Amino acid sequence: MEAPGASNDGCPRESDAKMETNRGCPLEAIYHRRTDPYEVTHFPAIERTDHHTVLYELPYQPHSGRPPAPYCSIGRATAAAAVGNGPILRLPTMSRCMMRNADGSHAVENRWTLVCRALSKPIADSRQLEDTILQYNPDYRSHFRFVALHRLFEEQCEEEERTAFFGDTLPRMVRLALRLTELFQTPVPLLVHWRTHAVSMTQEQAACLLANAFFCTYPLPKATLAKGFSGGNFAPLFAGTNQSVVEKIKCLCHYFRRVCTRMPTGVLTYQRRYVPVHHVPDWGTVDAQFTRDRVPLHVSPDGTIEDQGAGLLQMVFANRYLGGGVIGHGCVQEEIRCVINPELLVGRLLFEALRETEAYLVLGTERYCNYANYASSFTFQADYRDETPRDASGRRQCYIVGLDAIRMQPGVDQYEQQALRRELGKAYAGFRDGLDGRTPAPGIATGNWGCGAFGGHAPLKALVQLMVACVVGRPLLYFTCNEPGLEERLLEMYNFLTEHRISVAQLFEALVRYGAKGYKARIDLYDYLYQYLFQAGGTD
Repeated sequence: MEAPGASNDGCPRESDAKMETNRGCPLEAIYHRRTDPYEVTHFPAIERTDHHTVLYELPYQPHSGRPPAPYCSIGRATAAAAVGNGPILRLPTMSRCMMRNADGSHAVENRWTLVCRALSKPIADSRQLEDTILQYNPDYRSHFRFVALHRLFEEQCEEEERTAFFGDTLPRMVRLALRLTELFQTPVPLLVHWRTHAVSMTQEQAACLLANAFFCTYPLPKATLAKGFSGGNFAPLFAGTNQSVVEKIKCLCHYFRRVCTRMPTGVLTYQRRYVPVHHVPDWGTVDAQFTRDRVPLHVSPDGTIEDQGAGLLQMVFANRYLGGGVIGHGCVQEEIRCVINPELLVGRLLFEALRETEAYLVLGTERYCNYANYASSFTFQADYRDETPRDASGRRQCYIVGLDAIRMQPGVDQYEQQALRRELGKAYAGFRDGLDGRTPAPGIATGNWGCGAFGGHAPLKALVQLMVACVVGRPLLYFTCNEPGLEERLLEMYNFLTEHRISVAQLFEALVRYGAKGYKARIDLYDYLYQYLFQAGGTD
């Protein structure tokens, strides 16, 4: 076995030099040398089945010029079958509110009646908007002050913008929100743990759900949080105190301005994917070998997954609750993706918190705005016109997978075998091909998963994802996000693994050994792997 970067005769290979110049395998290899980045099919066409609830009438008519009509389930038996007898989304039409009367007594009223009554009155500014929301959410008076909402409309909007929003956009949003009973005529299943299930809806239906989130019409989230759901109302966002929160509200207002002016006619799919533990590979016995044909790798030190990952399965570094802190002060990769592609936020209503060997997939979301910077310096910049083509089912060919990494905290060691198996199993759930092993499988655009606030080690997380990509046979476009030195080191390691046809099992064993010995001795991860894998027989 030769040292990294050397051929059998000890000289650098021409292909290695070319690989380093091209940041790994040529980018064309990630797309299987197709000239059209959207040519390779990712997922099957939408079909109403026991594992896929479709909330609109099929088949999709691409040239109709209007959104598909809502699907109406006939009778309780059909409605129950539509959701597989599982839990359903609790809409504001399905709940009641405890209201205080003038004499101090309490009365129970239908929540939707209160919502319709409150939203039927004119709303001229953000203060009146807050008062309207409080009419059917009286508990908000002691929990939220809509600081960010008022800052946006009272301090940062031009008079012309404010007038346009409250005079035109907001009344359209009200009408959209109040179409809830028209647009949803069949139960909406919740996507709960230990079950693979998908829900497809129109972009119009998604916009209606999000308009209700903006007006905070959903039942208060206390009960849903206890059951693993994050809740959908935007009140915590409106109550934010920093400028990045204001910028996120700008993104969402821009989305509503767009869809209320011209409603998009496409569709969306939200899928929870569960892989039983006994179906996850035993990583210590996987004989798949790293080769450039099996797992092409292209590494980029800059760029973003959403901009440069067109046509690929795009990774979101997720919280176990979809969106993480998006309806709050969070403003990193997942949160930003949720406000530039707001249809992702519908998943906050549908997805129960992710568990091990589970992933979420959202297919077909549209991007509506450009942004600049990151975290506290994030800013909404301008309108974005999404030209991503649609698939045969009417979804934008923007396919997103969300995976939650282990959060580093006291008592958690990311190099322990249990932690390694957890991350590998999580990535396996997300990276499995949506068409069950056909070739070629489309590539994946990813990066430093779980390496920001979650504290993961980027060189390790890159190898974890490379191992899973090797097992499922998918190309990898990896963005190092300007992590110092990672591009060069990852490419050198990839050259070594492919040159010597290291197996996934061998690399897994080396990582386990490192966790037991090298990490505690503070030896660099990649230096240890070279030494361990280089030695004949893989002995220390």
